[in-house]
Amino acid sequence: MTRPFTHALALLPCLMIASVASAAEKAPWVWAGSYVYEHDGSRTVGGSPIVVTYRLDIAPARGNRDCVLRIEGFQTNETIVCKAAGTLDSITVSFHTFGDGRIVNASGTRLYDVGTNLFEIRRVGEAVSTQWRALNPSGAGSSAPAGTSFARKG
Repeated sequence: MTRPFTHALALLPCLMIASVASAAEKAPWVWAGSYVYEHDGSRTVGGSPIVVTYRLDIAPARGNRDCVLRIEGFQTNETIVCKAAGTLDSITVSFHTFGDGRIVNASGTRLYDVGTNLFEIRRVGEAVSTQWRALNPSGAGSSAPAGTSFARKG
């Protein structure tokens, strides 16, 4: 005699795996949109403001190129093609190439390997919290200022 309840229990792990896989596939879509962070690096010795704007645009389903990070401002004009992956609550933004398709910047310097974790963003209520990794608005070798975060813009 076959027991339907036993068969249902046997299918439970498969359903759980499918549910987790489905959530992972949807994660980048939940994050789709534009995010902006404006870094205020104080002023130069001459008094000029040191402001750099980071604009992250996420458009999933483009393989390793589902986000673009534009960094513009004081002595900075850079575009990074990136990969966004993670969960519904947080994603990791990883380096793919610079905007021109090369893995070296305009000066010919290799700053990141393909796949390097640049930063993570996480939902904290309605806000977005940022954990800087290889990319750091405060400069190499120093920690990012407390409370830095991207804000959703659309």
